[in-house]
Amino acid sequence: MTGLEQKFSPFFASNVDDVNISDMTQVYLMGNDRVGEPVLSGIEGETRSYNGTDYTYTGAADIVITENEDGTVTYSVTMRDDIQFSDGTYADIDDVIFAMYVFLDPTYDGSTTLYSTPIVGLEEYQSGMSTLFDLLAAAGEDNTDFTYWDEETQTAFWADLKQAGIAFAQEIVDYCVAAGYAADSSDVATAASAWAFDGLADDATAEDFWNLLVESYAGDYATLSTTETAGSSLFDLMEDYSAYSVGITTGETADYISGIVRTGDYSMEVTTSELDATFIYYMAIPITPLAYYGDEELYDYDNHSFGFTKGDLSGIKEKTTAPMGAGPYMFNEYSNGVVYMEANPYYYKGEPVTQYLNFVEITSEDDKISAVTTGTVDIGDPSYSGERADEISSYNSDGELSGDILTTLLYDFRGYGYIGISANNVKVGDDASSDESRALRKAFGTIFAVYRDESVNSYYGETASIINYPISSTSWAAPQVTDDGYTVAYSVDVDGNAIYTDDMTTEDKYAAALTAALGYFEAAGYTVEDGVVTAAPEGASLTYTVHIGASGSGDHPSFLLLSNASEALASIGITLDINDHANASELYAAYQTGAADMWVAAWQASTDPDMYQLYHSEGSTNYYMINDEELDELIMAARQTTDQTFRKSLYKSAMEIIMDWGVEVPVYQRSEMFVVSTERVNVDSLTPDMTPYWSWMSEVETIEMN
Repeated sequence: MTGLEQKFSPFFASNVDDVNISDMTQVYLMGNDRVGEPVLSGIEGETRSYNGTDYTYTGAADIVITENEDGTVTYSVTMRDDIQFSDGTYADIDDVIFAMYVFLDPTYDGSTTLYSTPIVGLEEYQSGMSTLFDLLAAAGEDNTDFTYWDEETQTAFWADLKQAGIAFAQEIVDYCVAAGYAADSSDVATAASAWAFDGLADDATAEDFWNLLVESYAGDYATLSTTETAGSSLFDLMEDYSAYSVGITTGETADYISGIVRTGDYSMEVTTSELDATFIYYMAIPITPLAYYGDEELYDYDNHSFGFTKGDLSGIKEKTTAPMGAGPYMFNEYSNGVVYMEANPYYYKGEPVTQYLNFVEITSEDDKISAVTTGTVDIGDPSYSGERADEISSYNSDGELSGDILTTLLYDFRGYGYIGISANNVKVGDDASSDESRALRKAFGTIFAVYRDESVNSYYGETASIINYPISSTSWAAPQVTDDGYTVAYSVDVDGNAIYTDDMTTEDKYAAALTAALGYFEAAGYTVEDGVVTAAPEGASLTYTVHIGASGSGDHPSFLLLSNASEALASIGITLDINDHANASELYAAYQTGAADMWVAAWQASTDPDMYQLYHSEGSTNYYMINDEELDELIMAARQTTDQTFRKSLYKSAMEIIMDWGVEVPVYQRSEMFVVSTERVNVDSLTPDMTPYWSWMSEVETIEMN
């Protein structure tokens, strides 16, 4: 593992490594297959094909989805009756209901967002109660109304928050110093600027930086804490955050959630007020032992008591560093950077073959491969690069990535690299949606697209592939080459004719792309004379800037692409300036604030391919500034059906609109890897065909040592 925060709880783990520790101890109500698709018939199992091989997926429950006549949707859950926790006791539906009420408590402050879903009765349950922290923060330091707290509590709160905030800001400064962005720990203004917060005086202190952060976030401490952190959460730095995380009743509030109904010892129904295709993923609820995390004396379903006092999660939080569940392994202890685990003899899929499992902290990516070769660990997950591939090959006697010493398991990254183009900044006149504005952006898209192969291949070799739609190829919704209507990105001219032919050389393709780009510029209203653009229409320009975070040294898989594109565009009279940021936060600020014309980045894809956040006109991260009524309708329609085939067709149509706007150029799908000791691990016992949704941990119980 790279770094643990010791939040191993299924309720409060947030960083990836902590989640992995927690997952080893837990069984979830619902699982997924190799492409992230939910498995709804877990008890009997479902057989699905991947890469030409049939795999059977089993799980803890069956879930039946029913769309009701009144527009509500019911999820009927039937659990297995043979799931045992690691202490030998049996799990039932009350353990699941307990877990749901923890996640849905008005004071819950973990990373799971079940509370944002349209479960019937949830709004009534969460209304009328807030945490003392939120109430104090909203009231302000000068508050004189002490209805819900006394003046002493208020004074202590603001003193605690201030000292934590200064420490929080100083962590950011120290991070910037370590990264070389600021001179020393007192160089606050430079560090703040590198973090994309300008305006501080040269003699600014960490307190000044903190005040600027609070002002920028308008007092939204929760978002500030999770967005700007350089290590610790703001709340982690408070001396007595737990005292302020309790719930305070301020109005009418329900004592149960009407949409969660127990129907038997091993069954329940969850009803939502509307159909939301993403909700099914929230049914991956951990089956947590009520007797361990909660208080059995406080569980009385019929009388609306669910294992803890509403608004007080302190008992659950006390178990954060010592997880327990029905998963394949039991947590023993964490000591000196190592988590020690032991096989759970009661695991419902069978006791793991290997008795002991340790997770070791190795903070440096460069040390992960050597750790496997020296025997410090048996499996490592270094970031893939050509240099690391060469290192791995050097250890094997045959010079290959997999051999007698090390075995390399490559799988696609759950995300993809792209070039974004702002519709608001790259347009003709005042209408970003006009045919002329689209033609302008497609001119750049055509040039960018033709140089993708050379750039990506030179950086990643054979471990990355070019993608042609704005979606990770790991998603079940990604168009496949064999699908009807599949097209290569930006491969037609302004008249809709194919730009390239099969017999073209690489240089022929570059020339053809340039000719097609000129056609688009001309369609956008640019003046073209003798193959050169000489004037731009109103609202457009002959010069644009693209931002990339290539460490200030061109170290990025798309940097060669931009260099080649800039040179090609210059030959026809268009200037493309490349702004290579040494500090990634400057890149983020450039496009997230809407200032950038174009930028290079990568998306981390979610399990569900919902496009609302990225492409809907009201999406919170719609940095492309795309605003298309038809696209909005398609995105919402895809949310309102559970028919996966239909959803895939809707997303295909949505992606075609995005490409027609010319606001995104999909570039590459790269690989990640696990490196395994061939000498110590029976690599044949590892689960085959690993993906971002299905790793060696998905069937950890089968792994054998040599």
